[in-house]
Amino acid sequence: MTLCVSWIRKVNNIEELIFATDSELRGGGEAWDKGVKLFEMPNKDALMCFTGATSRAYPLILNLISSINYEDLFFQKTYTLIDLKDHIEDLFSILIKTISENAEDIHKIRGEARLLFGGWDWEANQFRIWLLQYDKKTERFIGNELTDDETKTNFFVFIGEAEGIEVEQKAQDDLTLKLMSENKLHMKLDMEPIEILRDIALDKDVIGVGGSLQVAKVYKSNKTEFFGTYWHSSKGSPHFQGRKYNEKTKPLVRYFDPDTFELLESDLPNELKEVSEGLFGEDFTFVQQSYPDGFLLSPISDKNKLRLKLIFKDVAYRLFIEKQEKTQITD
Repeated sequence: MTLCVSWIRKVNNIEELIFATDSELRGGGEAWDKGVKLFEMPNKDALMCFTGATSRAYPLILNLISSINYEDLFFQKTYTLIDLKDHIEDLFSILIKTISENAEDIHKIRGEARLLFGGWDWEANQFRIWLLQYDKKTERFIGNELTDDETKTNFFVFIGEAEGIEVEQKAQDDLTLKLMSENKLHMKLDMEPIEILRDIALDKDVIGVGGSLQVAKVYKSNKTEFFGTYWHSSKGSPHFQGRKYNEKTKPLVRYFDPDTFELLESDLPNELKEVSEGLFGEDFTFVQQSYPDGFLLSPISDKNKLRLKLIFKDVAYRLFIEKQEKTQITD
């Protein structure tokens, strides 16, 4: 059970493909709210999420990731998103036929997981998404493209399952009502779909969808980026891929405020009172350029923000060790 959503976001004439899902896994009488449910392809140009039986989806996805890692084709410039989609269909079709026969309907077992797969197709010059599911007649996994309707002014898709409720339909209806109420029904989407996902994940009456949100984007540069979220609100703790962290241990990724779905501002200091070569060593020039006149450069790229965080972390650790050593000598 789960609820995941994918949509094409367009802001300031920049398009990006976003995938988001909750973190709850159920099966075998167990419920986990920290499961990894959003996956990056090893060549880092496409994403995949799933709904249905975890015991069915995980073997398929893990086999897929392994097969890509050891196939040079998928890392060559001539490779296309269609090549990968075709590979997924063939691989999944082979794998599900290895499921041993038992008393249950074998076709029902093979079809217990549905998956969303998508990325940037450089050959077609567009973002593309497929719903991958088992077809009983052909006994194969078939990918049905969801982004091939040129009449749509925006694109989004929810897939999901929950106990006692058509959660997929609920999410679609809730989003439509939201867009209508805000007079955005035929406008390009921003972060509205993930707001619906958040509300359902926090709804205690929806059994089977819960846990912190997992979010990732595909850019036209054929690269993906994973994000963390604070949960259950902006006053909560940082979460990444379903796991809870604190401010000292959280992964060095960008984090969403789940109340507004704006990216939280950098926690870099706006002013540095000391920028010396003795303190920063080989990183002195970079830090000096990032803090002209002692104040943080604005604007500053995300890449440089991350580099500064790592530098400051290293300096803080080195100063801590030096202080400990001095204390030991004094004692």
